Amino acid sequence: MKHVSLCPLTLTVAGGALAAHGVALADAPGAAVDRDESGGVVSIPVSLVPQGEAGDTQRVHFGVPMPEGELDDPAEVRVFDERGELPAHVRPIAWHADASLRSVEIQVEVDIAETNGLEIELGVPATAGALDPVPVEDTLVSADGAEGPRVLAVLPPEWLMESELVGPVPSAPPAGGASLGAWAGVCDADRYDTGHFSSTRGNRGAWLYDRPTALFRLHAITGDASPLRSAYREAHIYRREISGQGQSTRIGVPTAQDDLKYHYTQGMAVAYLLTGDERFRERVEDVATRAASLWNPHYTPGGSFWTERHAAFGLLAYVWAARVSHERRDEFLVLADEAVDAYLDTQMTYPSGYSSEDARCFAHGGSGGQECSPWLSAILADGLEEYAAERGGARAERARESIVRLGRFFARFGEDPSGKPYYRLSGDGSSGDIDPDDQHWGEMPYVIAMAYHHDGRRDETLKEAAEAFIAGLDARGNAPHIRSFNWQCRSAPLTPLYLGEAAGG
Repeated sequence: MKHVSLCPLTLTVAGGALAAHGVALADAPGAAVDRDESGGVVSIPVSLVPQGEAGDTQRVHFGVPMPEGELDDPAEVRVFDERGELPAHVRPIAWHADASLRSVEIQVEVDIAETNGLEIELGVPATAGALDPVPVEDTLVSADGAEGPRVLAVLPPEWLMESELVGPVPSAPPAGGASLGAWAGVCDADRYDTGHFSSTRGNRGAWLYDRPTALFRLHAITGDASPLRSAYREAHIYRREISGQGQSTRIGVPTAQDDLKYHYTQGMAVAYLLTGDERFRERVEDVATRAASLWNPHYTPGGSFWTERHAAFGLLAYVWAARVSHERRDEFLVLADEAVDAYLDTQMTYPSGYSSEDARCFAHGGSGGQECSPWLSAILADGLEEYAAERGGARAERARESIVRLGRFFARFGEDPSGKPYYRLSGDGSSGDIDPDDQHWGEMPYVIAMAYHHDGRRDETLKEAAEAFIAGLDARGNAPHIRSFNWQCRSAPLTPLYLGEAAGG
């Protein structure tokens, strides 16, 4: 069993107290993920938030993701409220490569008028007995999930980060979750919530860049319930619009059925790990299969369509399908291997004649010859990072070396003489187009910060370059529409954690 050191977390919840088990979730912030002195038992506080007219007695249904090596036996999961241990339904729903549990599904009965906090204890056999499960649809406001669960279960940011629910990050947010710091001005999840999405969803651009992923990540960083509520709802909306199976799968994004950059598995996979709703897992497998039929990862100048965001969403489709698909894991990892091998070959080959080995972007054909996109490269860096965490070994090292080369390239060539970020760059870094609307300050430092971290945090010029772009974001960042929110907030707010700082500091 792998044990990790978790820093204290402040989680504010109201009412009720788990006094019977020694954990107060009531009047004061301070409920934290806790380990006993031996390191073998973990206690995780959960806040319960009723959605609308939930009624008193409710079946609460949620998933608890786990770090790799944390727990092998689902019988060693106990659930408490203020009265003591509760009968519970506990089911394993996903596994890590080492066969330890990646997530478990939990159901309990609570009187939501009296209880708005639970405690999950890992590492000790349950003693209160099993609870017969009900269909997950019975725990939702509407069976299709588009209105979310009747009771929202909110896990601590500390635990969500440690479990790598939203991807690998080198450190957890500080106690109580992190502020968004420089990203606060653009990543307003209340402004760009499901209500806003619903009013614009007829325009396919509103769906871009996997909105549920952006919202789940904002929740995991801050602990705020608002982005979690929207993420749940929109993951269901994306899922329910899908038809067909396997290669015949068709997504429901308007006019985007054959467009790879709208084929997402990550947000649905995270939703599955937080709910155990099998409908998500099934659709993740379908969308990944469909993505493979749409995408050729091998770039040939003049002979293939290739951009960083297509490369990214192809890779992410395979990696996240592998994470939640126990039976088809190897199939999806083979697709991921082929994609990464092709991407790294492209990075080291183009543009022709570019001699630098240590600083390279993913150059490909464009209107100005061979060029690359810094902001789209942030999503591809995401995919390489996720792949490295899942694959491990020599393949992981090669993927991380690719991120370092990418970050060095942007640190050297990513800004114009006035310090503004380039929107598009030539493959050799000799020329570029600046961001005219201040919507691309945040992606450049994200990639550079990842490079700084994976290079051993030795190169201070990388850190300085990232910090300069962050200062520009803080002063000038702008998200004038939902698509801009989606791309700026799906990954880049994790930047401070790669720099070794608390987000928002």
